[in-house]
Amino acid sequence: MSARVTLLHGFLGSPADWADVLAHLAPNIACDCVSLEELNCASIAAAALALEQRLQARPSDLVVGYSMGGRIALELAATRDTLPTHSLLLSTSLGISDQRERLQRRDEDLERSRAIGRDGLEAFLQSWYHLPMFSSLRANAAFESMLARRSVGNAAFWADCVRNCSPGIAQSHWDLLPSIAPHLTLVAGANDERYALMNVAAQRVAPVIAVHTIEGAGHALPLEASARVAQLIEQQLHTLRR
Repeated sequence: MSARVTLLHGFLGSPADWADVLAHLAPNIACDCVSLEELNCASIAAAALALEQRLQARPSDLVVGYSMGGRIALELAATRDTLPTHSLLLSTSLGISDQRERLQRRDEDLERSRAIGRDGLEAFLQSWYHLPMFSSLRANAAFESMLARRSVGNAAFWADCVRNCSPGIAQSHWDLLPSIAPHLTLVAGANDERYALMNVAAQRVAPVIAVHTIEGAGHALPLEASARVAQLIEQQLHTLRR
């Protein structure tokens, strides 16, 4: 039986980021790799609405989102009850509830937006990928080719995106987690301590939620752990068919 999967990449990325994952998937799985630019990303809520419209036109059995793409998939799961899809969320924040932390993140992302416009995308990439959460990615064989793809990206779009889709202004979904948990699977790399701990906290809030930790991987799971991500996609599809 064939299956259909929708995949959303993360901030600064492109559908090409899924290439290694697709190479490991069974041939009967049809994949729609969505570009965040196609969703406009005027906000996380607006991107989720655009994703909903896409899924209405191209129904899917499973939505897989990485990082910002995961936050868009989470927004859809939290605000719509008409689409019978499950969401596999890779390295995805469930939101920021604390008001002081929200304001701090909003200001950080506003400065990131300004930095892209002021210094250009290539300079921003050098700064962004030296954040601690990308330390294992920098040592990965895929890093240089990934960096080359991103350096020719749409700087104006990403400057708007990081500002408009900041977790500092997007809705936090911790309060809704118990009700939407059956429709979610959370995945984090063991080396991505912040997100791994966040998933543990999510399971305390909603014990029924499925959580997976990928050993030896950091934040950029589609690139660092493509085979394991493909395996989790296939496992989730098998579970949904039961």
